[in-house]
Amino acid sequence: MIYVLEALAPLIISVGGALAFVFILRAIVIHIQRPREAKRDTYTPLSPTLQWMNTAGSILLAANKDDFRYMAGVYYPGNENDPKKVEGIKRSLWKYWEIQGHESAMDKMTRLVRSGMRVWYGEEMKKLETLYHGYSEEELIEVAKQENPNANEDSFLPKMIMAYRRYGENALLGWDMGRAGYIIQWCYFVGYVSMEEVLEIGVEAGRKAQNFFQNWEEMMESYLLGGQYWMREDASDPNSMTAERWKIYEALWKGEKPYKKIPYTTIAFDTHLSKEIITDKYGIMPEYQKYYANK
Repeated sequence: MIYVLEALAPLIISVGGALAFVFILRAIVIHIQRPREAKRDTYTPLSPTLQWMNTAGSILLAANKDDFRYMAGVYYPGNENDPKKVEGIKRSLWKYWEIQGHESAMDKMTRLVRSGMRVWYGEEMKKLETLYHGYSEEELIEVAKQENPNANEDSFLPKMIMAYRRYGENALLGWDMGRAGYIIQWCYFVGYVSMEEVLEIGVEAGRKAQNFFQNWEEMMESYLLGGQYWMREDASDPNSMTAERWKIYEALWKGEKPYKKIPYTTIAFDTHLSKEIITDKYGIMPEYQKYYANK
């Protein structure tokens, strides 16, 4: 038997090598054919709650070309000492939010979570509903065509009214909660609020969103609708901010460059959100802190 095995050894090795090659080739093919949603980078040092908050503000974070691994995409050891970055965010907070310190930060963020732009939207839509009572989507599109011959279902008037009929003022809830989860971290980066306050605002915003939406898709579409309402533009206009934001969102879902990380598949929408502080001041979990201390 030993001699037979020795005689067959070259053949066995040859067959084994061929099988190994086949398995390796198959693994490569499977990897290539996997949907991009499965090719996600699951590494992040942030706590689940902070990951969720970054994902809620993912479109804005990606538009700013920041990194999903860090709080607001920018807060990591040493970066808080970059005067250019700190002053840039302070200017943005003042320009867009009139935030210039702790009191204004907490006031603006609390109001954003509890009322936000969705209240203005609701009031305006009530007036438009009175004006266009009984109009179908097709009829609303025809009205929109009076100003824009190329108007369609994604134009401002039909898009806003149809969304309001379906969801009420909460059609913009994703817009308000996504910004709250992201901007409060900006406030933290420049020293206006504490980690406790970041989690206070972020968890309240997150729970509101989780109680209303079923998944990230619904929340992000609400976020994009809010951006369209804010800019008062047609999403079908390729030069609009809304169209650009849609491109970013689609690229994020597909993991296309430069957005290799797919946040929506890394953290579940129904993740339990907690106000408990389980990280260091950078939001980094204990198991990653040694690594970042050596960077």
